[in-house]
Amino acid sequence: MGSSCRSGCGKSTVIQLLQRFYDVTHGKVCLDGVDIRDLNIHWLRSQFSLANQEPILFDMTIAENIAYGKVNPSLEDIIEAATKANIHQFVISLPQGYETRVGAKGSHLSGGQKQRIVIA
Repeated sequence: MGSSCRSGCGKSTVIQLLQRFYDVTHGKVCLDGVDIRDLNIHWLRSQFSLANQEPILFDMTIAENIAYGKVNPSLEDIIEAATKANIHQFVISLPQGYETRVGAKGSHLSGGQKQRIVIA
């Protein structure tokens, strides 16, 4: 759902259907060919994550934001996540690298940079 999918085109509805916040009234929604109504709902929901259009970061370092919610992640874990989210090269180009503070709500970063950190 790229930039041509504007407000009202169903992005939120699709996510809600995939996570079974409600079920389809006709037909079915499948994941790898399996009707999602046949899957454990807790497992199903654990398979998704969502990066909002306007993500909010904590006023901490980039590393702390990436590691947030993970128990004792190593720097290698953080770098791997950042690399997969295509933000590692940007981070290491900063004078303080992963120790760079992002500012309140990520105010020191662009929208795209904030999204990639949230994805990581």
